[in-house]
Amino acid sequence: MRFWREYEKTAPEDMTNGVVIFNAPAELPVSDVLRREAIVSMGGVYIGPLEEGERLLRPLREFGPPAADIYQRMPYSAAQGMADFLWPKGLYGYWKSSFLKSLSDGALDTILEYYGKTPAPRTVIVIEHNGNSAWSRVPDDATAFRHRNWPYNLVVTTLWTDKADTDANIRWTRQLWEAMHPYLADAAYFNYLGEVGEEEIRLAYGKKYQRLAALKEKYDPTNFFSMNQNIKPGRAAASS
Repeated sequence: MRFWREYEKTAPEDMTNGVVIFNAPAELPVSDVLRREAIVSMGGVYIGPLEEGERLLRPLREFGPPAADIYQRMPYSAAQGMADFLWPKGLYGYWKSSFLKSLSDGALDTILEYYGKTPAPRTVIVIEHNGNSAWSRVPDDATAFRHRNWPYNLVVTTLWTDKADTDANIRWTRQLWEAMHPYLADAAYFNYLGEVGEEEIRLAYGKKYQRLAALKEKYDPTNFFSMNQNIKPGRAAASS
């Protein structure tokens, strides 16, 4: 993961990579070596010429070397869904997510230490690299999305099958999050928020929250569309 951190610094804008930490589920056809311990998977999408993509991937392919390499030409829709098996329907789940101040050694060590103690083998941890790219050059007031200054996003998706294990898995997730606190930015990606209160929603949008509440007041004053991480109409937001 330290190698990947440095490798990502050299990635061009048309390459997007991330890290996924998981245990191989029983239904995944992999070799025995990939079932002995957790897998650190590094992958993503390159949208440029194939020959240039092969050149850019060479350091990643040569490091290790990897226990498996499934980089290949494919439609973007296939790449988008190729990890869906990690989040099957029908499981219990508890998520935490935040941007990282940086991907420091301390942050990496903490993530790996706690993943080694997870009570749920289906738990998945994702580190997304946003990088210094086109998305970070968009003016802050141009869109509802903020936090374009943080290069990494951390997503912890704790998944388990037995309802009786709920308390243990939520407790483990919160303990990991407490240990990660020194490395987390005071920022959250809205798409990864779960069942949260207005405080967390305001954190995701910051100073833009009032602008969005005013738009909600204009187009949905009764808050009809409310079955989500909800932004209340302007008057309701101001009074809460």
